[in-house]
Amino acid sequence: MPKDQLRRIYRERAKVVARARDLARSGHYSDLAAILPELEPLEGFAAARERFDDRALRAQLDRLCAMSRDAAAYPRPRA
Repeated sequence: MPKDQLRRIYRERAKVVARARDLARSGHYSDLAAILPELEPLEGFAAARERFDDRALRAQLDRLCAMSRDAAAYPRPRA
């Protein structure tokens, strides 16, 4: 595979993973399973799909979802 094509695939995959993190931080999703349908239409999802099978990344995204939902449920008082 040519280097340019590999770079494009890596960039697209990185964008999909970054979008997953953004969605997890939004507080609107309970876990990665809830985020995946939002990612499927994105260009590069097919290349990134295997990354979401990684237990460490799944745990990270699930944890981000939980933390964001907790933060949204219990906002900090303003000083």
